[in-house]
Amino acid sequence: MNRDHEEHLLAFGASQRHDFDVDAWVQLAKSGLVSRDEVVATALFLAGGYWYGHEDGLFRVAEQLSPGSVGHFAERARAAEFNCSRFDSMLKTRIAHESRHP
Repeated sequence: MNRDHEEHLLAFGASQRHDFDVDAWVQLAKSGLVSRDEVVATALFLAGGYWYGHEDGLFRVAEQLSPGSVGHFAERARAAEFNCSRFDSMLKTRIAHESRHP
């Protein structure tokens, strides 16, 4: 995943934290701004965490975009070159800052 795609997914993920919409995630994958693999990896990553919420919806996103991907996060993360620790840290920081300074 390149930095532009990562930045787009970080902004999108932060905006979806409180106003989650499965269809918006699917549309993001179809938009061409980021790849389908990147959206699937992001959705699976966030669904598997304890802090983001929306687990059921995120698993639906992954399954809609890539049937059979649920339960195969490591494979999907490799396909998207997804850096878990970097994304996790950056998204948590962005959400924390944005909640303090809307």
